Amino acid sequence: MEGHRNHDSICIELPTGTGKTIVFTRYAAQQKFGRSIVVCPQLPLIRQAAAKIRAETGTAPAIEQASLWSDEHMEELRNPFVVASKQTLTKSRSDGEPRYKRFRGVGLVIVDECHYACTRPYIEMLDWFVARGAKVLGVSATLQRHDGKALGAVFQKCVRQYPLRQAVEDGWLVKPRVTCKQIKSLDLTNVETGMTVAGRDWNQKQLDEELTNPAVVYEIAEAIAAETKGKRTAIYCASVNEAQALAELLIDSYGIAAAWICSDNRRVAKADWRSIMDRFTTGELTHVCNVGQLTTGWDLPALEAIVMARPTQSTTLYTQIMGRGTRPLPGVVDFPESTPASRCAAIAKSRKPSFHVVDLVDNSLSHKVVTVVDVLGGDMPEEVRKRAKAAMLEADEPVDVGETALAAQWEEEVEEHARLREERARMKAKATFEDFDVDVFAGRRVQTRTTKQGEPATLKQIKFLRWKLGRSAQVSDITKATASRMIGRIKAGGASAWYRRPK
Repeated sequence: MEGHRNHDSICIELPTGTGKTIVFTRYAAQQKFGRSIVVCPQLPLIRQAAAKIRAETGTAPAIEQASLWSDEHMEELRNPFVVASKQTLTKSRSDGEPRYKRFRGVGLVIVDECHYACTRPYIEMLDWFVARGAKVLGVSATLQRHDGKALGAVFQKCVRQYPLRQAVEDGWLVKPRVTCKQIKSLDLTNVETGMTVAGRDWNQKQLDEELTNPAVVYEIAEAIAAETKGKRTAIYCASVNEAQALAELLIDSYGIAAAWICSDNRRVAKADWRSIMDRFTTGELTHVCNVGQLTTGWDLPALEAIVMARPTQSTTLYTQIMGRGTRPLPGVVDFPESTPASRCAAIAKSRKPSFHVVDLVDNSLSHKVVTVVDVLGGDMPEEVRKRAKAAMLEADEPVDVGETALAAQWEEEVEEHARLREERARMKAKATFEDFDVDVFAGRRVQTRTTKQGEPATLKQIKFLRWKLGRSAQVSDITKATASRMIGRIKAGGASAWYRRPK
């Protein structure tokens, strides 16, 4: 509530599976804003939000979506909660006005998956509600937009960010164990990048051509069969052609109960889509290849593995996909007086102690391919992430990303220490000053000498500065006092204004 005392529009970031819907429902109910309207970008999210609100409040919310209309005619009949489709709200009525303008008495607008809220229709709608006294709360698992559009144009402050890695360590989510496979026949070197709906990523047509190469399809299918056979697995593909080819090869050559789905009703009819997902949910099918379907709004806690068969440069997209597997089984961590240790122990003893992620990278080992390391270790230096990825490629068994990253960080620190020791051996002080000895009995100076000025920077200081400023930063010959001043300025947020990295 503190954020809304000072700002009209705030947002929070909570990983998938940590209860975003419960958080905003309880917030709206407890703070007594008046009426609340929940804006969702997709139909599955409308159903989820409505079900959670009913479970939390005991009241079924009104629905504003396509032919469903909330009763807004009489004040006493207005529902305190409305769940609405963004597309429906911003669509014009017969009088030319968007549908959101018929709502009155709204004190809180909740924007689910608020990283989509940078479009003009979203902004105009939120401005209209704020001008009439409403507050805005945005919620998302991935506040960062891959296309670089600033959420600051919509939300004045992010009041809470809870990293996925922290949620895993706190025992709310299941830990991923990762296998990284290099697809030798896949070459992304000549695949161009450009703007997509998710921001800058590989050219869809060129990527499709590479991924549907028979040799590439065979290698990917071989990796899937070797790593996930018998596990409930969601396979994320870049195109319909890739999804269909993979599913058919898994069935024909590996005897895996697989199917494929996409959003094109001409390729997969709605009835067939529902049938496939029902069979996948019950376990009759173990593998489903999909194109943009099993992301936001889809959850299956029993999911045991995901395969990233569509290389991407978008950390946001990858985070959304990985969130499909992090949910623990129902009831495992929901018990009274739980602690991080007791929740982690409960997950470890459950039928889903971890979930398996299979990362597929190209033959060039391009660092642009986003992997689990980039999602869980985004704050790690680039060199550490590269080492961790290399270690995953060499491992014979699925690895713990955290342990692998720590080992990579330790190796980097050992090598950095050796480099610094070599530099210190060659280092010469650039400034001197006069020093003298005193005869304590005579009370006079008896000798003068020249000494080096100031203590040199500590190893810890230099490591911090190189982490923040880049490994090429010329900081090995500075004094401890200078390093301390530099670190203070960095922590105050002013590094870019006074320091320029050497070219």
